[in-house]
Amino acid sequence: MNSTLDPDRLLDLILERCIQICEVGSGSLMLISRTDEVLDIVTFRGMNPSVRTKVKLRVGEGITGIVAASGEGMIVNDVTQNPHYISIKDDILSELAVPMIVEDEVIGVISLDSSRKQAFSDEHLELVSTLANMAAQIFKNLQTFRQLEQKNKIQQVLIDISRTVTSTLVLQEIFDDVMDRLDKSLNLERGSIVLFDSEKNILKLSAASGLTAEEMEKGVYLPGEGVTGKVYESGEAVIVESIVSDENFLNRLGNASHFKNNPENVSFLAAPIKSDTDVLGVVSVFFVHKKYVDLKTYLDFLQVVASVIYQAIRIQKLIDEEKREISRENVLLKRELKNKYKFGSLIGKSKSMEKLFEMIQLVSDSRASILITGESGTGKEMIASAIHYNSSRGDKPFIKINCAAIPENLLESELFGHKKGSFTGAVADKKGKFEMADTGTIFLDEIGEMDLNLQSKLLRVLQEKEIEAVGSVKPKKIDVRIIAATNADLEELISQKLFRADLYYRLNVVNMLTPPLRERPEDIPLLINHFISKYTSENIKKIKGITREAHKLLMSYSWPGNVRELENVIERAVVLSQSEMLDIQDFSEISGRILYGDEGEDVEVGVDPEASSEVASSKFSPAHLDALDGRAMEVVVGEVEARLIKYAMKKFKYTKTRVAKFLGINRNTLDKKIKDLKIDY
Repeated sequence: MNSTLDPDRLLDLILERCIQICEVGSGSLMLISRTDEVLDIVTFRGMNPSVRTKVKLRVGEGITGIVAASGEGMIVNDVTQNPHYISIKDDILSELAVPMIVEDEVIGVISLDSSRKQAFSDEHLELVSTLANMAAQIFKNLQTFRQLEQKNKIQQVLIDISRTVTSTLVLQEIFDDVMDRLDKSLNLERGSIVLFDSEKNILKLSAASGLTAEEMEKGVYLPGEGVTGKVYESGEAVIVESIVSDENFLNRLGNASHFKNNPENVSFLAAPIKSDTDVLGVVSVFFVHKKYVDLKTYLDFLQVVASVIYQAIRIQKLIDEEKREISRENVLLKRELKNKYKFGSLIGKSKSMEKLFEMIQLVSDSRASILITGESGTGKEMIASAIHYNSSRGDKPFIKINCAAIPENLLESELFGHKKGSFTGAVADKKGKFEMADTGTIFLDEIGEMDLNLQSKLLRVLQEKEIEAVGSVKPKKIDVRIIAATNADLEELISQKLFRADLYYRLNVVNMLTPPLRERPEDIPLLINHFISKYTSENIKKIKGITREAHKLLMSYSWPGNVRELENVIERAVVLSQSEMLDIQDFSEISGRILYGDEGEDVEVGVDPEASSEVASSKFSPAHLDALDGRAMEVVVGEVEARLIKYAMKKFKYTKTRVAKFLGINRNTLDKKIKDLKIDY
């Protein structure tokens, strides 16, 4: 009895053993159908196969039915003398029938037949009764086991669907993923999601499984039409145990004869997608109804799936409403922006910046991953800060990490943490940036520089919402919003196999492009005044502003280093100026670059640094050098040193120890020069 986990196989075995024990030629095992109080023959021996469909004894009818009703076993050693006997085989003269009882409930009957009179004894009755009750208990346990398997499968599918819903705001992606997971879990013949189109007053197919493009086109229903239409109209879920026996089944999605299995064995479940007040559509599935699997449990599961679909639709509607609201308030918003010129720590009144502020407001409270792209120095980190601090996570951690500034062999530990002893130097457990950012936001700058192996681990964080520290075997669930930034062309890196396409699409749910400063010149005066005010206060200066000539100079420059370069230029001018107004001589490096066509040009990797230094020096003409009276050595040497350090930083991928070795100076000296020369990297 314990040799199988298949309920049908168990019943076959018990009947076979009972026939052998009693040394008879035929018998049957029947289970009680509580829906119509009929004994269904599940397995039999020594009888015509037609007996399964032709013989339908009711509880209380015939010897078997009496045993089912009374729960008491019976021996009839001469069936011709028993008025209750109902013949199902001509040569039967003796019958033994015993109930299968579990927890005082009769679930079935084992009936053994013999062509001899006096074929059964009390000992047979006792032994078969014992076996029947043992088999009944094991059978019940197997049914419970199957139901637990069913529920575990359902639970896992719901978890997977929930992950999909929280990882994307694209409804079609959610619909397709739901159908794919239903198909894999239930082994669907077909399945579909139909939504109501209020403009056309029809139910239209939105996603499906097991359908061709032609069949998809046929997936249109009127409210009240067919089973799907009736579910939409009534708002009540339905179970159709066999699609061939239901008159409301329209087979709109294709010929049922094309099913992989016999349509008589195919069941249909449909659940409404509804809110508290409205029905939005219907999700339905066709699948083979296996024995001992509860259709009601699957229907409950489908109703939960329908609820998840509704929540996804509701979120999308809220976003659309928010967009419409923003559009309606666009004039007012622009007016306010013109007065304030900034959103958080961002400054600007140009149209491109206004659009950026609107997008920040729109995406701040969503859970979607965001990819910020744009040139270096355009304020990608400040945009990430604005998104975080204007979201519901604003009072939670905001963790920033530059993926290019940390060596590849240390970045994994920095991101995910490590366990004590996991590698040389790991003397204690350490939390990673992701764990530190739990319930908040993590900002991954220069994401394009991340190692491919780490990219796969980051993808898992996005998909599974869990991290695994270096040296740990136990993953940890986290709730972190990811904002990434890069000035690289990720699509180009994907084509070069340097960046994972699947990670790109996960990160790029919302893309925010930061405009370069040269494309928003109307913001330059605002930024100049802001930085003068900021660094005047920080350096305890009494600078009141900037002359018209200096203002014209800064407006004529292309600012290849964007806002960061402008900020550094203003800070340097404020620190070195000895007057109350910043004048053109305070920006000599800018006038030199404009004059000699060197607007922001850096030493390129692969260029001889000595030759580059000579070129840099030659660009200071006598007239230019005269303008640097008293500071000529400082400015020229500083320019050459800055270029050389920038070259080395790029050459050795910003690893300062290697840069210092190349330059022939120690690490502390390098750090001091980077700070004194205000080198950005």
